[in-house]
Amino acid sequence: MLDASVGVMYHWCMSSYELIRQQYRPEHIKVLLIAESPPPRPQIQSSRQFYYTDRIRKEDRLFTNTIRALYPEAAELPEDTLQQQKQMWLNKFKDDGWYMIEALEKSQIHKVTKKQRQERIRESLPQLIERVKKLAENDTKIILIKSNVFDAAAEPLRQAGFNVLNTKLVDYPGRFNQRAYREKISKLAAL
Repeated sequence: MLDASVGVMYHWCMSSYELIRQQYRPEHIKVLLIAESPPPRPQIQSSRQFYYTDRIRKEDRLFTNTIRALYPEAAELPEDTLQQQKQMWLNKFKDDGWYMIEALEKSQIHKVTKKQRQERIRESLPQLIERVKKLAENDTKIILIKSNVFDAAAEPLRQAGFNVLNTKLVDYPGRFNQRAYREKISKLAAL
């Protein structure tokens, strides 16, 4: 019985997050970012709440570091200011042809090991490739975020004919990799 209720909650959360994400989908995706997994429920504190705008969030590192990397005018803005202006920045991100999805369709809890995450990404590669086919056009550039995604998906996506820009991993902007993430995203954005 518990498993069924967890499944229903998961389905509801994924559907609601996907609906929110769709509001920011560009008509033509110039650059597709692929992170590891979607955020947990919006009530749970997480550093990967990229498209949620329902409230001010602390440590929304994936969003704040992506915006700071892409937009020089945002580079020095405090996190609180970026959060207050989140909808505006997401609209700019959309208007500039940027979009973010995740390699996995189910949120991963912290205790899942790197090996387990990579295996889950490898298992879901056929679904990921189909989702990317629906989003990407011939000129769409792809940037893979986090070692798990890069290690498991870079070559299969290239073999499927997609233009994966990064030839090495782009660190997830966790507590210690924020500067490296911003530098790598900025360089790749210029390609």
